[in-house]
Amino acid sequence: MLTKSNKLQASDADSLSELQRLDKKINWLWIDCMEPDDEELETIAELVKDPKVTDSIKKRRIFSPYKKVNDHILISIPLVIFKKNLETYPIYVFAKKKTVVTVRSRYSSNAVKRALDTFRDCIKKVCAQGNASSFIINRLFHEVSNENLEVVMALRARTDEIEENALANPGDKQISKTVFALKREVTSLERILWTQRELMSSIEEGVVPVVEPSEMDEQTLSHAMSNISRELSFISSNDAALDSILRLQDLGMIHRVEKTLIFLTLITLIVNVIVILLEIDLYGILTG
Repeated sequence: MLTKSNKLQASDADSLSELQRLDKKINWLWIDCMEPDDEELETIAELVKDPKVTDSIKKRRIFSPYKKVNDHILISIPLVIFKKNLETYPIYVFAKKKTVVTVRSRYSSNAVKRALDTFRDCIKKVCAQGNASSFIINRLFHEVSNENLEVVMALRARTDEIEENALANPGDKQISKTVFALKREVTSLERILWTQRELMSSIEEGVVPVVEPSEMDEQTLSHAMSNISRELSFISSNDAALDSILRLQDLGMIHRVEKTLIFLTLITLIVNVIVILLEIDLYGILTG
């Protein structure tokens, strides 16, 4: 929380009444809730006066663009994790000019910590140039876009592995199934990034309530949008590489068919030669 003397202080709160008391007491409040249980979600729902938001959070729904929740706006900032499969863990941001509430998973802890550290380092400038809620939202977009870039590179590394396997084992039918599965993951990530970029464009245009970017925020948002443009470019290149693997598999299949046809043709020729020789020998016996 930001006191009236523009100093950051941390405090624990375990009830709605405590949150409301803090909200009245200080200049600006950031409520960060990591992996909330049902009771904590109910408290958040009471704070924003909307019981339906708990279902959206549990389902990890991504909102596009933003959503109005009474006197708050709700923005979802999708953080993507790629291990065996692609998984999305949005940071839900409920914001007013003097309050920010983030509801998130543990996977976004690094992004939130970096945003808070940056806010702490330039708190005087933030207070002088704009509102803290806008600063935090834009910083979170920036930090998450950086982390999502790592996922894009992990997808590319996985594509390279599949390509090497395809070159070494052109007859492996499982490779095509693996490629199609990865293409679905790539398409999902592309859709998420486009959604995120559209929301950031709306913020840049100044049409999202509460978020009123200062000059510093605009630079942060511009960097984040550049990150997403680079990620989308990598995804396009990655998709083309996957298509090349499928073409390689098709050529391998054609080659296998050609070899089979040549083999069958040779067998047919050999059989025909044997039949001809037998016919000649039989004719010799009959006329001898």
